[in-house]
Amino acid sequence: MSDDLGFGKLLYDDGLVARLLGKTRKGRNRPLLYGPDLPVVLLTGGPGMGKGRLLRCVRDEFGRHVPAVHIDCAAPAHAERAGQHPSTRSEVTEALREMAVQFGAWGGDGGPIAVPRLYAGLVAVAAGDPLAGSATGLEEVRRHDDLLPRGSFWGGVLHRAFRSYLAALAALLAAQPLATPLITAILDELFERVSSEGKAALEDCYGAYSGAAGHPRLGLHGLSVDFQQGGEGRANAESFLFRALREDVEAAYTSVRGRMARAGRPAVLLDHADNALGRRLLRPVLLDRESGHHDRVAVFATARRADGGRFLYRSTDADADAVASWGPADGGLPVWQRARGGVAGLVAPARGVLLVRMPTLTTEQQNDEVARLQGRGQGGGAGHAGHPGHAGHISHVGHAGHPPGEHASRLRVESGIHRLGGGRPRFVTRLGEGAASLRVREPGAFTDWDLLDAPVRSRDEPEGRPVPVADLLLDDLIVRQLPEELPPEQHDHWLDLLSHLSVAHTGPCAQELMLARQAGRDERLSAYRVAELLADSGWPHCPRHFIGDRGLRHLLMRRLHRMGAQGAWDADHALLRDHFASRFPTATDDQCGTAAAHAAHHHLAMGGAEAAVDHLTGAFPLRDATRTMAEWCEELLAIAGAPCAAPLAGDPDDRHARALGEAPPTGGDWLRRRVDRLLHAVWLYEDRTRPVDQALTGTWRQLLDRLGDEPVPGTEVLTRKAGEWAQLAQERQPLKPCACTRHLG
Repeated sequence: MSDDLGFGKLLYDDGLVARLLGKTRKGRNRPLLYGPDLPVVLLTGGPGMGKGRLLRCVRDEFGRHVPAVHIDCAAPAHAERAGQHPSTRSEVTEALREMAVQFGAWGGDGGPIAVPRLYAGLVAVAAGDPLAGSATGLEEVRRHDDLLPRGSFWGGVLHRAFRSYLAALAALLAAQPLATPLITAILDELFERVSSEGKAALEDCYGAYSGAAGHPRLGLHGLSVDFQQGGEGRANAESFLFRALREDVEAAYTSVRGRMARAGRPAVLLDHADNALGRRLLRPVLLDRESGHHDRVAVFATARRADGGRFLYRSTDADADAVASWGPADGGLPVWQRARGGVAGLVAPARGVLLVRMPTLTTEQQNDEVARLQGRGQGGGAGHAGHPGHAGHISHVGHAGHPPGEHASRLRVESGIHRLGGGRPRFVTRLGEGAASLRVREPGAFTDWDLLDAPVRSRDEPEGRPVPVADLLLDDLIVRQLPEELPPEQHDHWLDLLSHLSVAHTGPCAQELMLARQAGRDERLSAYRVAELLADSGWPHCPRHFIGDRGLRHLLMRRLHRMGAQGAWDADHALLRDHFASRFPTATDDQCGTAAAHAAHHHLAMGGAEAAVDHLTGAFPLRDATRTMAEWCEELLAIAGAPCAAPLAGDPDDRHARALGEAPPTGGDWLRRRVDRLLHAVWLYEDRTRPVDQALTGTWRQLLDRLGDEPVPGTEVLTRKAGEWAQLAQERQPLKPCACTRHLG
């Protein structure tokens, strides 16, 4: 994937990033956007939308001209290092220390950024464990030696003298333990040897700590004690340490040398910032700026939920209006200004946030990326092995010549990528890699699921063994991005649960599956809790489908088709069919109109077309005077719609012949035969994993009109529906669009 694929409007010279940082990718100056009160920029979008890739692009491109530190809040290294000495370390202190190291390694204009304030705080925390031996405590203090500042702030004294002091102190401890706590000795020496300039800076910083009353020594002592207390006290100490780091950065820009040598704004880039560590880093920034403690650090962070995460909001509905939202497609630059009113600490942190929606790829961008990957695959740069057992109309791409009908094949593959990927960059790139390994011999017979079966080499497999692209996508988007609040005992079952839920519509429908598939387990998840976890993971909601992202739903449905020797697909649909069939047939159903229609829908998904035809024939207003023609048409669409509208993998597919009347059903009168044809025509069209057959859609008007041959009330509805469906088919749109099936093309 190109590093900046899809980011043009964000990264160009007058885009949001350049205006926030005051520098272009080539280092030219740009007028600063906002300030001095800056929002925290939250890049929002679900898995595979490129949030982390954008942060890396900002670090690599803009980070050559302004200091840009990058922290992955999901990296296990922070917790691992904190766990080595939990009394004096936490994930937050380890992340702040990593930021300080990166600022200290800055080699651009103005040179490294020293962090003496943060250093003093970390040293106080390191020396504050009352239960640690003096030698152990001293070792924790010396761990921060690489953060010792150099330059005029300390008058050149502390860097040399403090090292000498620590060495002498270590020798003393070998002979006898200290009579006073280590933190007291450390702070005494610190304030004895620091320059007057340093004392003033520490007084401004730690003199403001809660209870310090302007005395920095008391502030550092209090910070250490709070850290040892854990809980809220530790959170307060961690928040203040991040403030100390930002004050160090601010001092580097406001000093005489900094004003002359530095330009633009420094950046802190926090990937996976909606997890626990990220929230603990973001919250103090938001609260400080809300209370008027401003700084020039441009904070970019990522969040999967569209609203940035629940931690940004209070319980009142009014807080939902407090956050500004913008996307590159909106044009221009986002307007942001902190809302006025309220009491600092009591208003929603979301007031200080600018939500930036990650852009989806345009059709042109998708086609360019697929063409790039196709060229690389054919050129041998990333060769793919063949895929045994793949559909007969697909073969491995060779190096010689181009097959006949290549243009039609390319268009067929591209349309499949558009439908499955929905413009989500990771989807598009993975599917493009899979497409590079295929040659489509018969475009008309090629389905989107064939594309999901395409082989791609995996680094996680021995010797790069090729695996289906669908498996890689599920690993990328689900397995490697488990919801933070998913119980550990459910981690191994999460993908299986979602696969079962791919055939569900509403919450109650999904709950039936969850009860059956978790029977016998002590720890269970309800479907409603699963819906919350999916929303927290950034997956969209669709009122008609429990799995609200079409691409993800097809990945899971494909997996369900292949799960279990007994056929999990049929078993799940049979369970739901029986559940709805057990209810009163005319009971109202939110999804399909009636419980009987919902049962017929799941029966149809198993290939049981006869039962669906029987239901629709019996429910036709000519036979059932209680039904209106409009209700009947809605039931037809509900029965034949997704998720039963999926390829009949491994089963003979006679839907086309049945729709054209070439393979009529056995038995039945004229009405049943016409209903059978119409059902199969709609079912095949709503499948949408294969090209739309215009000859098929051309029969709709005839079929609908002939259903009205007999004098039935509401036959004018059939004529109107025929026109509406013909228009939708001409535009290749679903007959019953919803949030995840609109504009499939």
